[in-house]
Amino acid sequence: MLVPQGDILIVDDNPANLDLLSAVLRERQYRVRAVPSGPMALEAARRHPPELVMLDVNMPGMDGYETCEAFKKDASLARIPIIFISALDDPLDKVKAFRVGGRDYVTKPFSAEEVLVRVEHQVNLGRLQRELEIQNQNLLDANLKLKEVNTLKTNFTTMLVHDLRSPLTVIGLVLEKVRGRSSANDEALDKAETSCARIKALLDEMLEIYRSDTGQVPIEFGEIEPVSWLAALMAPYHLRAASTGVEFQLAVPGNLPRILGDQQKLDRVLVNLVDNAFKFTPRGGAVRVETGVEFGSGVEAGLRFLRLSVIDTGRGIPAGDLPFIFDPFRQSERSDASQGVGLGLAIVQRLVAAHNGQIRAQSQPGFGSNFSILLPC
Repeated sequence: MLVPQGDILIVDDNPANLDLLSAVLRERQYRVRAVPSGPMALEAARRHPPELVMLDVNMPGMDGYETCEAFKKDASLARIPIIFISALDDPLDKVKAFRVGGRDYVTKPFSAEEVLVRVEHQVNLGRLQRELEIQNQNLLDANLKLKEVNTLKTNFTTMLVHDLRSPLTVIGLVLEKVRGRSSANDEALDKAETSCARIKALLDEMLEIYRSDTGQVPIEFGEIEPVSWLAALMAPYHLRAASTGVEFQLAVPGNLPRILGDQQKLDRVLVNLVDNAFKFTPRGGAVRVETGVEFGSGVEAGLRFLRLSVIDTGRGIPAGDLPFIFDPFRQSERSDASQGVGLGLAIVQRLVAAHNGQIRAQSQPGFGSNFSILLPC
């Protein structure tokens, strides 16, 4: 569909000027209305707003400057672009025209080509601005709908978690009673208890995701000395490494700066990452936890971070999955995907973010993964 030429309102008290400018514009198929005074221009614009106003300066009664100011004070007309067209060519006159809200200034006698170029520019600019406003409003409306959907989803998840916890607790108590009456090696009962525990852990994680997304996870900051903290936290993994045939390395220099954080929450972050590393590293492989200090660059120039890296030689993460590993409820296509819905890393990311930190992941299938946490220090 052809886009119609702009609707132009010309304001000039000189009939000859009105006829000349109207003819120039109509030759290019512009729709033109012409009025001889400021008050008539305001009345015409309120009745049918034009895309552009071409305004003379020297007019009896309400001059061009006063007319422009009146346009800008009227909310329904304020955004209409105005081009002044006048015989006044003193720089001060042009400055005043721009100060009262003019978009452009053409001096008389004018060149028809110059006028047409300036008019086309302002009309196109106005249309682009209106299109952008419409798109922005559409985006705002879509964002509002997404927020409403997200709120409904969150409320449903919370209700579901709370509603399922009570019957799950009853099932757990029943299983305990059955356990007391059955043989010690009841495989079916073992599977039932394991499944019950997994469901309970999943519900707890779903509730934690909800709390973190709504800012309800309390963080109790305290000073943490990294060397002693990591030595104590990682100690059990040496035994796990020996029993699973995986080499475990802990590389912690002795001069690390202290950090402020919630040690219990950071314990959970590291334990989750190291547990995953062991889970996906086969016998004969290696898991390494190392630390160091990094300095920010770019917008983070001048900042210092404690880096905590968990590196393994396991199966790695497919390139297609890597950008989404921190998304809750996103199921991987790996062979072990049936074991869960991947809430652990989503929680890890949120806990790190609550410490004003960052987490990044690198991985190559068949060679292993590297998860690094940066915490301000």
